[in-house]
Amino acid sequence: MSIKIGGGASQATTIGVYDLGIGQQKLDFGTTSGSSGGSTSSGASDVDVLSGFIEDMYSRFAPEEVEYTAKSEEEIRAAIAEWLRPSYDQAIANRQEQTLKNKANLDADAIARGMGASTYVTDVKNRQQNDEASDIATLESNYGSTLAQYVSEGVENETDRQIQIEEFNAEQRANAYELAYSAALQLFAQYKKHSGSGSSSSSSSTATTSRENCETFLSLLSGEERKEVYEASTSAGATYRAELLASVGAAGYVQLMGMYPSAP
Repeated sequence: MSIKIGGGASQATTIGVYDLGIGQQKLDFGTTSGSSGGSTSSGASDVDVLSGFIEDMYSRFAPEEVEYTAKSEEEIRAAIAEWLRPSYDQAIANRQEQTLKNKANLDADAIARGMGASTYVTDVKNRQQNDEASDIATLESNYGSTLAQYVSEGVENETDRQIQIEEFNAEQRANAYELAYSAALQLFAQYKKHSGSGSSSSSSSTATTSRENCETFLSLLSGEERKEVYEASTSAGATYRAELLASVGAAGYVQLMGMYPSAP
């Protein structure tokens, strides 16, 4: 059985950017030999080996992410009110003190004129009291609108800051993965040098084709069919998997899995 354009396979874990879906393998670069003639006793495939290197390297290059918890609207409101409210309270107290002084002056003037507690004096005092209430209401209204504006701006700033940090962390993870992948390829090359040619006899009988044909083949499969190939869960899937590996190599195979993911 060989890869034929238009042919189908019929079920591998989803290959994500950071999760290759393959468990990490611990290898010894051929310091022990298996009975089958291979240079490593783990029996791991090239894809398993490369995946293990990538995961190991990523654990070393993984960045220390910035942690930030955005303040809630209530926290922002409380913080702003703590420094904003005292100035308005002082303005209200000053306005009330002004009314008291005006009333005291009015009483003193009335006594000097011999008017005493006349209807006129009482009316003037009432007007002053009403003016005070109006001014205080205006101050409270201004405080409420100013507080709302500052809270709105604060929430927006917190949201923007949270997004910026998340984008920064994502960029750091992506950079770390690129470094890990590059280092893993170098380790894999060393591994292949040390692994010898024990598997050459088995790979020589596997059909090969061009990378373009491999890409076309995978593009024609459904996610479930790719899963069967990637996991080699059936004899047909195992055969196709072996042909893909023989055609593009382990590194190319991992790239194909990223380009054509399996069903979740």
